[in-house]
Amino acid sequence: MKNKLPFLLSLVALILCPLYGFSEIELANIFDPGHQQHFIFWQFRVPRILLCWVCGAGLAIGGMSFQALFRNELASPFTLGVSGGAALGVAIMTMVEIQIINDNSSVFYSLAAFLGSLIAIAFILLFHRLRPRAPIGDLLLAGVAISFVFNSLILFIQYMANPDDITSLVYWMMGGMQIVGYKPLLYIAPLVLPAMFIIYSLRNELDLLFTCEQLAASRGVQVRKCQGRIFLAVSLMCAGLVSLCGPIGFVGLVVPHIGRRIYGPSHKKLFWQSLFLGASFLCFCDLLCRVLPKQGELPIGIMTALIGTPFFIYIIFKK
Repeated sequence: MKNKLPFLLSLVALILCPLYGFSEIELANIFDPGHQQHFIFWQFRVPRILLCWVCGAGLAIGGMSFQALFRNELASPFTLGVSGGAALGVAIMTMVEIQIINDNSSVFYSLAAFLGSLIAIAFILLFHRLRPRAPIGDLLLAGVAISFVFNSLILFIQYMANPDDITSLVYWMMGGMQIVGYKPLLYIAPLVLPAMFIIYSLRNELDLLFTCEQLAASRGVQVRKCQGRIFLAVSLMCAGLVSLCGPIGFVGLVVPHIGRRIYGPSHKKLFWQSLFLGASFLCFCDLLCRVLPKQGELPIGIMTALIGTPFFIYIIFKK
């Protein structure tokens, strides 16, 4: 039963979360095409929860991969600057105000986010090449420093942008799942699904890398090639998710840590548990963002930070 709990939680989230929000949806109206709640449910609520599900799953898988790669529980796309690089790419795209056909704008924003995340990865790999014998914790600190630099550049862009762009950029930086229809999900699917497949295909290599790079090499793993494929896969996922939802932190930190403590270090099992736990976590965070405020809704980045920050401090003190 313990192994099935994450899947059941994610299933419950998919069923229940679309029914609740600023106004509750009656079941009878969902299947009545003439009723307004039918449109709200199928065009607003359901796509939003599906996006939460995919985003939570992707960020959790990315965090799981980085924690194995760096052998450190504090590693995640957010703390290593990958999400920050993707956010910087989107912020630059917003600042230059390139006139793009609306239907294709998501593709260009995803491309900008992908390039930004690759820049973050390139800095980390450059540091590793310059200091090949540096402790793995130093790589993590380098990622944190890069993240601070990217955040500073985003603040500079906000300072230089016009008021309309500042408002939209500030709200986007807080994280949000406000989409209409299913097209945005189709835009990010070519980035997220292949990335998940790549990571799952490397589950045995992740087990060895999580133990020791020398052990992995002695077992025939091409360590540098494997690391590059994982970095690329996580960058792809972060690019698609950040361009659409904003830089949502702590999901990739909290969820894999919990999954590893409950289900053990085997990535064959941990992959699926992280996927379902991450999806459930973000779906219920989004539900709280819509239910708790009396008016409007909280940005989901605030909710994940409120939950994740104490957990982050707990990990630091525990280590």
